[in-house]
Amino acid sequence: MAKVHYSHIALKDLQDLSGYILDNWGEHVAQRVLKKITTDIRKLEQYPTLGADLGKIIDVPTDYRYIFSEKNYVFYRIRADSIHIIRVLNEQQDYMQQLFG
Repeated sequence: MAKVHYSHIALKDLQDLSGYILDNWGEHVAQRVLKKITTDIRKLEQYPTLGADLGKIIDVPTDYRYIFSEKNYVFYRIRADSIHIIRVLNEQQDYMQQLFG
């Protein structure tokens, strides 16, 4: 089973998301959304290829994959024995700009 590792910026993305939801919709919604996202991420431990290949939708070769959870894209890379969570971005954000500058 692969182990999940979070980048520092992915952890910040989750903190920012939690704060935004907390401010706008309250603690109950924030907890529910974050729990769903982290549960979906944990599924990658068992099924690393669960997510889609990002390169297929942007027509640029990349080893990034993504899953969609609670209106957020979770971008990750598969390594030999681990999953690296790169970013967690809301569907309204420009993920190409955020990922590749």
